[in-house]
Amino acid sequence: MQRNRNIRKVIQPPITVEHTTNIHRRPVNNRNFTKTTPAQAARVSSSKNISVVNSAQPAISNIQYSTIQKKFEGETVYIIGGGPSLKNFEFRQLTGARTIAINKALLFYTQTDVLYWTDVRFYLWYKNEVDNYKGLKFALKAGSQYTSDVNILKKGKAYGLEKDRQTLAHGNNSGYAAINLAYHLGAKRIILLGFDMGSVDSESHFHDGYPTRPAGDKMYQDKFLPGFKQLDAELKDSGVMVLNASPHSKLTTFPKITLEQALSFR
Repeated sequence: MQRNRNIRKVIQPPITVEHTTNIHRRPVNNRNFTKTTPAQAARVSSSKNISVVNSAQPAISNIQYSTIQKKFEGETVYIIGGGPSLKNFEFRQLTGARTIAINKALLFYTQTDVLYWTDVRFYLWYKNEVDNYKGLKFALKAGSQYTSDVNILKKGKAYGLEKDRQTLAHGNNSGYAAINLAYHLGAKRIILLGFDMGSVDSESHFHDGYPTRPAGDKMYQDKFLPGFKQLDAELKDSGVMVLNASPHSKLTTFPKITLEQALSFR
C-alpha cells in the first residue's frame, strides 16, 4: 500500500560571493553597430606598412630592345627544336653549320651559334646553363634576372613575317618566332630540326621535357599550326626557303626532307 507523504520544498536564498578581478569593463554606449565583412576585416587588420609581395616577375621599365644584325647573310641556318624526332640524334654532325637552338636544345648542343627562348621561365629553370653559354642570346620578353648579354626583342604580330629588325612574329610558339629570327639573321635557307608539332609514340620531346605539362594536340592544332602558311608565303616573297627535316611532323606547310638530306646542306 502506497503511503501518502508530504514533501516540503525548501528554497534557500542565493549566496553572495564577493571576489576581485583585474578585468575592467568599459561602459558601452547605446549606438548602432555596422556588421563587418571578412574582406573589410582583412583590410583593417593589415598594416599599411606591410608590402604585398607578388610571385610574378616584376615589370621591367626602360627596356632596351636589340637590333638583329645579318650575321648569317645568304647562309643555311638550322633551327633545333625539341621534338621527339631528334631522339638519339648526333648533334656533333651540325659542327660547322649555322644553328639556332630553341630552349633546352642548348643543353645538347652547346656549340650552337644562337640561343632563343620565348618563355621567361626557361631562363629561370636553366639559368646556370644559359649564363655560361657564350653565344648570341635572344628572348622575346624582358626578364628581371637576365644578364646584360641577353638581347630583348619586341613581340610583334601573331602570324606572318615581321621585317622590323627588333621585332618577331610569334605564332604562339618559340619555333615560329625562331624562324623569323633566322630571317633577320640573313638566312637564305632555313632547315627545321625537331619541329614535330605534337607527340610521337607518346613522347613530346627528344629530352625529358620541362617542369610543366607539355602542350596537347589541341593546342598545336588551334594555336601553333594555323599561322605557318602565312609565314611561308611571306618568306617565299622574300626569297627564303624553309625545309622541314622532321619526318613525322604535323607541320606540312614546308617541304619535308630526311635528316640525311638536311645535313647535306652544311
